[in-house]
Amino acid sequence: MKKTDKRLNKIYQGLIYALPVVVFFSFWPWINLGYNDTMNFELSLPLIWLVVFDVFSFVLIIKKKAWKWALDKWPWLLFPIFLTISLAWSHDFLRGFLIIGVLWTLYFAVFAFVSLKDEISDKAFLRNWCKVLFGITLFVCGWCLVQSIMDVVGVEQRCTLLCDGCLYKIFGFPHPNGFAAEPQFMGNLLLMPILLTLYLWMKDALFAKKWLILLFFIFTATLFLTLSRGAIYAFFVALLFFTVVWVIKTKKWRVLVAWPVVGLALFVTLNVQGIFAEVSKTDDTYISGVSKAVNQLTLGIIDLGGSQVKKENGESQPSDTNNNGENQSSEAANNTDSNEESEQSMFDGYVEVSTDVRLSAWRGALKTWSRTPKTILFGVGMGSGLISMYEDGTISSSHEIINNQYVSILLESGIIGAGLMVLSMVLVYRAIRKKHNNVLIFTLLIAYAVSLCFFSGLPNALHVYLLPAILAVLLCQPTKNPLDK
Repeated sequence: MKKTDKRLNKIYQGLIYALPVVVFFSFWPWINLGYNDTMNFELSLPLIWLVVFDVFSFVLIIKKKAWKWALDKWPWLLFPIFLTISLAWSHDFLRGFLIIGVLWTLYFAVFAFVSLKDEISDKAFLRNWCKVLFGITLFVCGWCLVQSIMDVVGVEQRCTLLCDGCLYKIFGFPHPNGFAAEPQFMGNLLLMPILLTLYLWMKDALFAKKWLILLFFIFTATLFLTLSRGAIYAFFVALLFFTVVWVIKTKKWRVLVAWPVVGLALFVTLNVQGIFAEVSKTDDTYISGVSKAVNQLTLGIIDLGGSQVKKENGESQPSDTNNNGENQSSEAANNTDSNEESEQSMFDGYVEVSTDVRLSAWRGALKTWSRTPKTILFGVGMGSGLISMYEDGTISSSHEIINNQYVSILLESGIIGAGLMVLSMVLVYRAIRKKHNNVLIFTLLIAYAVSLCFFSGLPNALHVYLLPAILAVLLCQPTKNPLDK
């Protein structure tokens, strides 16, 4: 191999190593380029990485003539082609054009993963890539804990990087967002490392079992710390699927040991949240903090009753709430005063309004989609879902979010676009089964598929599409799984 080729291969491998690092910095740092009536113009590390990777991969693919196999894969392109055509009837061409641009770069990145798989298809590369992934995940998990501690002790928000809805003032304890925009994205980022550690643990592969169990525990505990219901629900669905399939395929029940570890992680996290509530400046107690976390995670179904217990000069008493279930805010006394008056957190438990807003947006999107036969069939056009809903009066601001990728696709591309999306899913399923029927890849896809019910958009969720693709290339070889003994 020529020195130039070796150098190009090293650069390509370096970009693949960088992928699990940059996806964790999906919001911080970021470059604000302004905004218009429907969107903010921003650049993030994952977007910059995606462009650089595509440009370099394009050069490498041309040089290696690795593009010829793609000529027979035209069904894969039907979905993005139709979405691109839908720009013709979009009410927000600029937004749609930018989204389509990101979509095509994602498609090309996955194409590059597959085309250049020979550069990264050995076990040593997989091990090193996992080291990078676990290393950055462990760092970000530590940062999430530091974020929470800094918030509780009163460090300014510009230093903690916590979002407005992450502060201890919401529940009495913080729920961190890491370097992502919101806790839901931070929690979603943890799904891949959690499931990968579980898989390697069950396979007894690459790393010592004791370290994999420890990482599984830390990553899962941090997931619970984010209090992201969408990511947590997706994790439990995926874990159940993995458990059932693993037992059926291997006839081994050792995977059940993972459930007590998850339970321990939840127990520890609830205690940490209770401690944060106790030491925060709010009038919450350890018991109220634990109660609120459980109440929020269970959509108000489980109420331990502790959310009504408040601190008041060392005594406990029920809190006063308004008709919406939200605590009235109180003015805090001077921080230097030893008899400092406690603040009141905003919510006493399950924030029902957050669910109501999501459901209202979904109903509004479906109402706008079904207004005419044309929109039912073709949608309102790529990128114009929000402006169309605003014009219909189903949302109060064109900056709102639908928070459901499937509903968003149906609204903007109609039945045809939704059908082509299903076709793409079928093609992905068939491709994975053909190469290697890997339970981890299917589990990861199920986790992300469930999580897409709780948010929509591309810039903050590039990992949803990139990480399963690169992991599938690393694990799903034509002959066998490189981890098989």
